[in-house]
Amino acid sequence: MNIIFIGARGAGKSKVSRSLSKQTNFPVVSTDSIAVYEAGGVPIPNFVETYDWKKFRELEFSILQKLVNADGIILDCGGGILFDLDESGNEIPSQRKLDLLRKIGRIVYLERGIEELIEKVKGDSTRPDLSKVASYRSILEKRLPVYQEAAHFKLNLSKLSKEEAAERIIDWLGIKSN
Repeated sequence: MNIIFIGARGAGKSKVSRSLSKQTNFPVVSTDSIAVYEAGGVPIPNFVETYDWKKFRELEFSILQKLVNADGIILDCGGGILFDLDESGNEIPSQRKLDLLRKIGRIVYLERGIEELIEKVKGDSTRPDLSKVASYRSILEKRLPVYQEAAHFKLNLSKLSKEEAAERIIDWLGIKSN
């Protein structure tokens, strides 16, 4: 069994993944880390600047194809994992990626309020700039319903610690913790 975290930038996917890993001994695999590796060590913002978002979304799809037979991992997905771009460069829900994610494992949506998310990612230079595409708020307004619909389990992190979130996921899945 695999556990997959989806959600917006700043939702807490990486922190909850690490906490859950400590409690279950499942290793954490990050789609963003694999993307950097597959791009020859090029950070994601540089990759997007050099190529574009469409090429990055294709790289994500390729990564998911490689993970279909994984077992016993926690998959920490980038915020745009459920999206592709149409011919005009507009972000659209990606059925092909959702299908792969559902083959890989159980999808957990880690949610927070829009204002909280915006505050958490302000000025983070380690993430690609989304402002050239649209405001982060407008991106969130389009993405949040897609995350909701894709998830097997939803967990609002606004009032939970990463440890409490991990415990709730363990209870939901009925797995043993350390």
